[in-house]
Amino acid sequence: MRGRKRFQDNKLHNRNKNTEALNKKDRKIRRTLLSRFDLLNRFRHWYLGGISLFRSLFRIHAAKQTILLIMGALSVCFIMAAFYTNAGEFVVKVDREMARDGFYLSEIPNFDERLITLHAVAKEDVTNISIYNIEEDVMNIDGVHHGTDYFAYTFYVKNLTGETKDYRYTLFIRHQTKGIEDASWIMLFHNGEQEIFAKESAGGEPEVQYSDYEFPFLEYAKDPEGQQTLLTGSELNKIPQDAVDRLGLKGLKGVYQLNTVPFASGRTICTGLREDFEHEGMDKFTVVIWLEGEDPECIDKIIGGELELAMSFTY
Repeated sequence: MRGRKRFQDNKLHNRNKNTEALNKKDRKIRRTLLSRFDLLNRFRHWYLGGISLFRSLFRIHAAKQTILLIMGALSVCFIMAAFYTNAGEFVVKVDREMARDGFYLSEIPNFDERLITLHAVAKEDVTNISIYNIEEDVMNIDGVHHGTDYFAYTFYVKNLTGETKDYRYTLFIRHQTKGIEDASWIMLFHNGEQEIFAKESAGGEPEVQYSDYEFPFLEYAKDPEGQQTLLTGSELNKIPQDAVDRLGLKGLKGVYQLNTVPFASGRTICTGLREDFEHEGMDKFTVVIWLEGEDPECIDKIIGGELELAMSFTY
């Protein structure tokens, strides 16, 4: 029994030893195969990693391009918004605070559209005219209603804030070229009352005009006596000789003089305060612009010039 057991133990030992040798051999074979496959896997991982990196870089590049395109588009939109108006257009704006409270603009009195910005198209290729060439009903037509060689625009502002408010309006030059503003005259109607504005003369005096007929729109003048005066006697000697020769005023016993209001500053034409503007109240404005042929600054050098005005409303 003891000898048989030893034999069996030796047999078991040899079997285990053979099994271990086979396992080592198998492991050696497996390592060799794995190492072979490992090279392929490494190449595969390197290749796929390169593609992944390329795709990542491409995505980053594409993302950067997208961001740049978006920024470019926003910049273009900003520039277009900043310079939305074409040369010669007239722009009316209510500031943010007033718009937030309930001030609105419209080209028609029923306010079907409540806007905070209005744009009136330009009047192109105009030549010089006289105030006598402006239609008498110019303030009675809504919206854009340009005449022959003059700009005309009527609009409304309404208070829907629920309170009585004061506001200020400012009419100013937004853009000009070739000194065209020197010969531009502006007539502003506010609730039926008008004033005529012109840049002061080269000598620093208010611009005037002479005629042997009464000037139009006097019945709507805010200051009728200040806007038109009748020169007689020795006062006729104040009329410049070139105006006498040009208009044929020599020998007349009386000559009418039209007096304008000088611009408030270099770029500001006028500013006004509207007090006690009640809730649901509505104000009407008409702006008329023309090149006054009797203005001494209305000369050939302003041909091709552009003028763009704007009006703003603030508290």
